[in-house]
Amino acid sequence: MAAQIEALVLDVDGVLTDGGIILDSGGREAKRFHARDGVGIRLALLCGWRVLFLTARASIPVKNRAQELGAEWAIGIGRKDLFLEEWLEGMGIPWENAAFVGDDLQDLAVMRRVGWPVAVADAVDEVKTTAKFITTRPGGSGAVRETVEWLLVQAGLKEEALRRFMNQDNGFSMGKSEHSGAAKQPKKP
Repeated sequence: MAAQIEALVLDVDGVLTDGGIILDSGGREAKRFHARDGVGIRLALLCGWRVLFLTARASIPVKNRAQELGAEWAIGIGRKDLFLEEWLEGMGIPWENAAFVGDDLQDLAVMRRVGWPVAVADAVDEVKTTAKFITTRPGGSGAVRETVEWLLVQAGLKEEALRRFMNQDNGFSMGKSEHSGAAKQPKKP
């Protein structure tokens, strides 16, 4: 029987990023996200999964990246387990149909409740021990994409997800198309 997966919840620092926090002299934050993780998130969304970025850090770059990909976001959340309990209930999604990707101790309360706990390769030992799957890639280096592909295989949806991705009406664009010179925007097939 194929796995029931309805939600993919992602920690941010150490999962979607390498865990580094960049603050400029004005206190503005910058984050580096991996493009392949973005493709993985799009694949999950195309399968009808809810995707949520869930982080304790109040971070505008996280909000912006989630919105760019079409994911939901919750920033500045001190108790991820309590927030997720309310979010899942509001969506009508049971804990066992949710996947969570984490890397550090603050993720354990959620990982112990979801049906699909995942640890990134460079997670702390306690998180790895709790996981059903440990990625080969570290956080911020395609670990989310690897997780999504593993979950799609478990759910029997990988080929369907790839077909949907390749046949998107907007192709692979992320945002408004712009160009210079005589190039024209290709017509829709």
